[in-house]
Amino acid sequence: MKLAEEHRRKHVRHPAFQAEALVGGRTYNIRDWSMGGIFFDTAPDARLTAGDSVTVTLKFRFPHDTISIQQQALITRTARRGIAAEFAPLQGSVRRQFERVLDSIYAQSFLESQIA
Repeated sequence: MKLAEEHRRKHVRHPAFQAEALVGGRTYNIRDWSMGGIFFDTAPDARLTAGDSVTVTLKFRFPHDTISIQQQALITRTARRGIAAEFAPLQGSVRRQFERVLDSIYAQSFLESQIA
């Protein structure tokens, strides 16, 4: 049981609809994200390696709003089709921006459920 607890994630992952990450002057599609980090799609030539400290600008696009968040992150894993990065501790204002993103996702999901 202890092994399972060690591999449990600290934060809930969210799929990234209409979201992108700007890292080192390049834009990448975000595959998923959490309050602890992101995983984004990239070609093998991304020039990012595990251990790199980067500034990430995340853009979440909604029908009537775009929320941009800038955050420091550490590249933790690179793979053929994607890169994982862990966020540095979130400041209060950044945490509130992520909460705005979640509120917008929940509101959009609710509206879409009412139309169906």
